[in-house]
Amino acid sequence: MMKLIARKSFLLTLLLTVCSTLVQAADETPLSESKDIPAVKKALKMGPTETAIFVGDMHCKNCAKKVARKLYAVKGVTKVRTDLKVDVAIVTPQRNQELDSKALWAAAEASGILPIKLISPSGVIEADEEAKKEAMKPHDHAAEETKTS
Repeated sequence: MMKLIARKSFLLTLLLTVCSTLVQAADETPLSESKDIPAVKKALKMGPTETAIFVGDMHCKNCAKKVARKLYAVKGVTKVRTDLKVDVAIVTPQRNQELDSKALWAAAEASGILPIKLISPSGVIEADEEAKKEAMKPHDHAAEETKTS
């Protein structure tokens, strides 16, 4: 009888833990969709002069390199670090220089990995809903290589 009670107690505890985890996961908003800009900057460990560019479907190192290469071409960029888990590129400007947000956005677009949100010291730029949906579509590396060949 005690074993049965212990099993039921264990199963109930397990069930509550799983449900609690699912509720927490459902409540967490992706950083790219968060409206709390200071919290996003803190989570990304951004410096005060840095710019974050969230992109859709940056799923591998090649994608990250492609985005970084285009961003490095923007005047004033000294460093680009990427995070595949969050689909973001963090851009550092030259000392005492502010980067052109529109040029960064255009560079990300030119990479083929479409931007969905840009957070800079001068403000926030967001893609419209249709552009966000397009950005989130998986892209085909083989098709891209064929285009550039």
